Amino acid sequence: MLILAALLLFAVGAMHSILGGKRLIAPILRRPDLPVILGSLENTRLTLWVGWHVLTLFWWGQAVVLVVIALAPELVVTATLVTLSACAGLTGMLALVLSRAKHRSWALFLPFAFITFYAALWGPV
Repeated sequence: MLILAALLLFAVGAMHSILGGKRLIAPILRRPDLPVILGSLENTRLTLWVGWHVLTLFWWGQAVVLVVIALAPELVVTATLVTLSACAGLTGMLALVLSRAKHRSWALFLPFAFITFYAALWGPV
């Protein structure tokens, strides 16, 4: 059952990114009246676009955890920490690189990623 739940969550994420990205986010990003954040309209658009797709990334991470619960429940703590670390690390890197460090969420996501990865390797501290 949890494998099915994971597949459904993966499908929801794919539909969210593909259909929602095309039918909801793309029209919003074309609007000329968006507020300017981080110094430019382009940064506003980038922040909305990345934020939309990062949700899918975290859903997919949770789908991985569901599979681990089903197949190797003894690894669920490690799997949860590793997927959180991977998702947060990727999010932090995207924020750092794509915004050229203007969107400061990277300063929170990257330490979170390192802490959760450390905890996955050496146990929660």
